[in-house]
Amino acid sequence: MLQFIREKASGTIFKLLFGMLIVSFAAWGIGDYAFLRAGDDTAIKVGSRKIPIQQVDAEYRQARERLRRAFGVEIDEAMLRQFGLLDQTVDRLAAEAALDAEAARLGLVASDALVRQRIANDPNFRGPSGQFDRFLFQRLLFDNGFTEQRYIELVRADIVRSQLREAVEAGVQAPLALAETLYRHRNEKRGGDRVFVANGAFEDVGTPSDADLAQTYEANAARFTAPDYRALSVVRVAAEDVAGQVAVDDKALADEFEQRRREFETPEQRELKQMLFDNQEAAQAAAAAIAGGKSFDAVVAETPGQSPERVALGLVARNETLPAIGAAVFEAASGAVVGPVRTPFGWHVLQIVRIEPGSEATLESVRARIEPALRQRLAAEKAFEIANRLEDQVTRGRSLDEAAANAGATVVKIAAVDARGLDDKGAPVALFAGAPEALRAAFDTMVGRESQLIETRNGGFFLLHVDGTTPAQRRAFDSVKDEVAALWKAERQAERALARAREIVAATAAGETLEAAALRFNLRVESVPPVPRTGDNAAVPSAVVARLFALKPGQSGLAAGIDGQFVVRTGEIVAADPAADPTGLAALRTQLGREMAGDLSSEYNQALRQKFGVTINRSIVERLN
Repeated sequence: MLQFIREKASGTIFKLLFGMLIVSFAAWGIGDYAFLRAGDDTAIKVGSRKIPIQQVDAEYRQARERLRRAFGVEIDEAMLRQFGLLDQTVDRLAAEAALDAEAARLGLVASDALVRQRIANDPNFRGPSGQFDRFLFQRLLFDNGFTEQRYIELVRADIVRSQLREAVEAGVQAPLALAETLYRHRNEKRGGDRVFVANGAFEDVGTPSDADLAQTYEANAARFTAPDYRALSVVRVAAEDVAGQVAVDDKALADEFEQRRREFETPEQRELKQMLFDNQEAAQAAAAAIAGGKSFDAVVAETPGQSPERVALGLVARNETLPAIGAAVFEAASGAVVGPVRTPFGWHVLQIVRIEPGSEATLESVRARIEPALRQRLAAEKAFEIANRLEDQVTRGRSLDEAAANAGATVVKIAAVDARGLDDKGAPVALFAGAPEALRAAFDTMVGRESQLIETRNGGFFLLHVDGTTPAQRRAFDSVKDEVAALWKAERQAERALARAREIVAATAAGETLEAAALRFNLRVESVPPVPRTGDNAAVPSAVVARLFALKPGQSGLAAGIDGQFVVRTGEIVAADPAADPTGLAALRTQLGREMAGDLSSEYNQALRQKFGVTINRSIVERLN
């Protein structure tokens, strides 16, 4: 499609039509086609601030995509409603608007310098050298749909909101008594004993009748229902698919090396000692004493405010120093003393302790590092080229098979795949491994139609045709009769195990020891070492741990296991002493302080919302669900 547009864009008629579109968009706006709707498009109003439905929609879409990326699978609208994602988005926007309104009332602003510093310090915008990379900054903004001005506005607003929240949360500290009480609760340990009654121990549970099987089949309808399947024709183009078509010659390697040379070279470094003074006279006196024969260290020892720990700067490269210092230090010999040098921080007297020479890289020395990366990049570019050619062909009306042949790609036929990426035998379809976006498109595309060109998170491209669909349907009883019989048996075994475990608990309640009650059924009592209330413990199932803390010492009870039932008896109780773990107590108190600060900040925001008034137009917002 991109190539098709490029070819046609040179025509006068196309330019006129495109110009008309631009004019209409400028006049009406393009957000959610608001001109097709009559009336106010305000979704949220906080005081005099209005948040249009277009902004809510954009924020909701971004939040939805973040969820999908986090889970790696398709999340339908029903699941999103269950998560309450739309309500969370609306609530967050209203909370931010309330903070913005209060900041405006108080006249709070973030300076340009502070915004620049926040952006420059963001690790997402640092290049290979560790410094802010403007090209990377602009690329990431473009990839995420931000203009530079819009992103700067967002950062500025976030800084002001943070200042408000920090002012509210400052000084919040959890009471020591609360931290100690919670520490004792969380870190108390309990041990005891357990007996496991396995489901599999009850092999002879009888033979199910036809009525039993029919009842089990009907009671577990979802278990015996085949999902919706799609039959697909799929073209995948990824870097690994076309790597064999990519040639890396010496010139391309040389050009790549020149562009990345700085990555492989080590700059010259110098180990420095520095005395820093507030005034020129003191700095000149120190420099004169050294010039008169005293050692740098001797002058440090006799100068107030200086110490060996303060003066040692270690190894630094020229680009890691202030320009004035770099110019003076990196032109001097090893052992030399330079200065006084003036900077915005004061007057510096420095000694070059030693020089660590830099190293220059050659193409041959780094060939093994850059050639694979270059090949991968060229393969990715090749895949992108083929994918666009494929899309152009389909846009021109070619079938997927024809388009693939013309673009140099291969069509893969998939007889059946469900929304989880499994075939009708329950095996994973390898083509969709790591490509949830493509799998999602397979179920978003109508039968008999091609999807849009899909780019996956790992850089691959998919274009698919939905050849057919098999709706979700109950599997015939005869085809799953053996599975139904196995389920019936498993249910009966679980019932027998539960009854046996209850019998043992009843015996202990009547005064029999756990050991004696278990022995009657040839079961063994195992000791459970003291374990904490929370935290992972591979040796003790969580259900057993929970039961230990729910029972009184010496009391027995049930805990469900994966393949059976546990009978648990609480024994030893190990109290926690916060005084014996000051570090742990301090960490807990800090955590509680953060949580209390968060609660206070939330209450503050609720107060602001009441102060300014929040109105949510539900009739408009619900259109997004």
